[in-house]
Amino acid sequence: MSAIRVSRVILACGVIFLAACGSGYSSAPPAPAPVASLAAGPTALLLKVGGTKQLIAIVKDASGNVLTGRTVTWATDSPDVAVVSAGGLVTATGLGYVTIIATCEGKTFGLAAT
Repeated sequence: MSAIRVSRVILACGVIFLAACGSGYSSAPPAPAPVASLAAGPTALLLKVGGTKQLIAIVKDASGNVLTGRTVTWATDSPDVAVVSAGGLVTATGLGYVTIIATCEGKTFGLAAT
């Protein structure tokens, strides 16, 4: 076998080896689906002072698939009427109307409470 032919065989094997090593591998995992919508429930609350209610947030992507493992933050616009914990537990602290706001990755949802 000539030296040129041996060089071509070695070169061809090296190219095949490199192509086989590089296929099917990604340098980074795929990005998680962005949040397209946020809902929370129950959608309306009526609590006596001192009463509590656990809220549940539902986070979905653009296809309507439920996304898990996303951080939802909770807030109230009137803490003198109701407070909400980081986990979504609402406690009525006084008489009146309040909106509980859930936020996740730029999406918000408001719940009316009395």
